[in-house]
Amino acid sequence: MTSFGYDILGFGVGGASTVILPTSTLINGLSNRSNVSTSSFIVGGGTLIIPADFWLWASSTGAAALIVDTPNATIENSGNIVGKGGAASAGAGGDAISITASGVTIINNSGAYIAGGGGGGRNSNRNSAAGHGAGGGGQSGTPTLGGVGADGSNSESTGAGGCSGGGSGGGGASLTFAGGATGGQGGYILPGLGGAGGETGGYRPGGAGGNANSAGGNGTNAGYDHVGSLDSSGGGGGWGANGGTNGVGSAGGAGGKGIEANSNSFTLTNNGTIYGSQS
Repeated sequence: MTSFGYDILGFGVGGASTVILPTSTLINGLSNRSNVSTSSFIVGGGTLIIPADFWLWASSTGAAALIVDTPNATIENSGNIVGKGGAASAGAGGDAISITASGVTIINNSGAYIAGGGGGGRNSNRNSAAGHGAGGGGQSGTPTLGGVGADGSNSESTGAGGCSGGGSGGGGASLTFAGGATGGQGGYILPGLGGAGGETGGYRPGGAGGNANSAGGNGTNAGYDHVGSLDSSGGGGGWGANGGTNGVGSAGGAGGKGIEANSNSFTLTNNGTIYGSQS
């Protein structure tokens, strides 16, 4: 039997349903969907299942990948629920799950991930841009998801000091006098390795992108000249982690939450991995 055009596995008391989240167009051969609200798929007391190898992702940092707005809902995750990565300079990462209803239960199965987006690193004060956070920070349009080809792009620098994109956080650019050094993009690999920081002959290297759920590396500082500080940029944060500071200690962006409860109580059974705070 179907309801709302989606497969219904069974009915409970009061018409509660169990629904397997359907995919949108495949990306890199992977089932996926963006920006889901549970009320579009299940009624109160129902269960929404995210299958293995499925990517549920957010298109911006302004909204969680999954909004649980159905009372007494159960979320059973065997895939990947990920927030959007923050952009440089110091953009905050987005949340993976936002709970706006009461009585919610979340089951995160073995091998599954719930991951907030990484925070963007902080730009330097001298011509170089920071790395972007895990979860596609710095990327626009259709993301690259999981596996081969899912690293964020390397920087495209018109000056010296370029750096690497990462499967997690992107690297920050080195100090450069020529200008135009951009930061590496954040990627969509779980857990993922951060990109290398930029380097100009070993002079004031930029911070590396954060691995997995580690913060982005901090930029470095060689002091000041008549123009200002001679510092490099911070790396983008890994999943759910903060971006790195620039060389003078200005903070990077905050990592997104794995679960934002919005003051609603919820029950969590976690046999998988959650990156980012749960509150």
